[in-house]
Amino acid sequence: MVVDIDDIDTVAVIGAGEMGRGIGAVAALAGYETAVNDIDEDQLADAREQVEWSYDKTVENGAATREEVEAARDRLTFTTDFDAAVGDADFVTEAAVEQQAVKEDIFADLDETAPEEAILATNTSGLNITQLAESTDRPAQVIGTHWFNPPMLMELVEVIMTEHAPESVGDTGEALIESFGKTPIRCKIDIPSFIVNRLMRPYGEAPAWMVYRGEYSITELDSAMKYKEGFPMGPFELADYTGGIQIRVEGEGDHLEDDRPMAYDTEVCPLLHQLYEKGRYGRKADAGYYEYDERDEPQIPVDAGQGVDTLEVWAPIVNEAAKMVQNDVATVEDVDTGARLGGNWPMGPLEKADEVGADAVLQTLTDVASRQNDTNKLAENLPCDLLVEKATTGETFY
Repeated sequence: MVVDIDDIDTVAVIGAGEMGRGIGAVAALAGYETAVNDIDEDQLADAREQVEWSYDKTVENGAATREEVEAARDRLTFTTDFDAAVGDADFVTEAAVEQQAVKEDIFADLDETAPEEAILATNTSGLNITQLAESTDRPAQVIGTHWFNPPMLMELVEVIMTEHAPESVGDTGEALIESFGKTPIRCKIDIPSFIVNRLMRPYGEAPAWMVYRGEYSITELDSAMKYKEGFPMGPFELADYTGGIQIRVEGEGDHLEDDRPMAYDTEVCPLLHQLYEKGRYGRKADAGYYEYDERDEPQIPVDAGQGVDTLEVWAPIVNEAAKMVQNDVATVEDVDTGARLGGNWPMGPLEKADEVGADAVLQTLTDVASRQNDTNKLAENLPCDLLVEKATTGETFY
């Protein structure tokens, strides 16, 4: 019998990197006996040090008492012994390097070592969870849990299902996340990029095409979305911060070969390829869309985006959000919660659609499509049936 939330006392985390140690720290603070496992002793030592620092900050910020933190320290162990870490675990989260083959090997090992009733989860931002599940003899007990960085501070966790896992396993995963003091959202189908990153893609992609077509400048679009719309970062500023240019270009082949539902079937904007070929990967390379040689932040004038029609950026995001609802990937509420908590957006895309009207979004998509010559790109941005229905009937998403 698969464990229920009331049966979970012991948690294991595989991988002591930034995400793994953070997840482990959260679990121990929430009252669970927690083991963090890694093959690298130095990595474990660093993880222990970083968790100590995080716990001290938690006390300083008033988020936990000194007594609560001390109790969490007693519940948290760091070990290179894989069998000891997972042998008695009720719930295991794999948080190793973001490589499909590596994770599949780990899941095969987990399947052999973890108790037969244990639920196995992977922390991934978009890899194929269905394939991970099928690398075990317990595919019905495998789910995705996409945490956001840093786990101690970020409230959101995406819980991703596959066709193999019953709703009850997802319910247990969500209940565990809630017991950690976090907010789960359900991605009901294993699709590339899941919910939040799926919204982030058009936020970066649509503006890149606008610049490539010569319609707006980089600073105009960043200024408009940051200062007019209230996003924490403009699309190009965010891409430089996250290494989005490199991620998108190097991941293009994987996306085109993905056979999951709602797989991407278009090529990356040529502008990204041009920057990539010049080694302009973002802040870590001292250059991306902006130069970073002598400063940490790009200079984005507050009034530079006054002439930008920001609905041209919002519209493809709204369309992508509506596609997820139409295909029963996620609820309206979970899509918007993901955008607000995972991206720190001022509002969710479907809230935005209700604010401006689905008819306005549809008209904007049509106008933008008429300026596109790339037929593949045009196909991806065709308005989905649900958005057309909302625009035609005047119904709202809420």
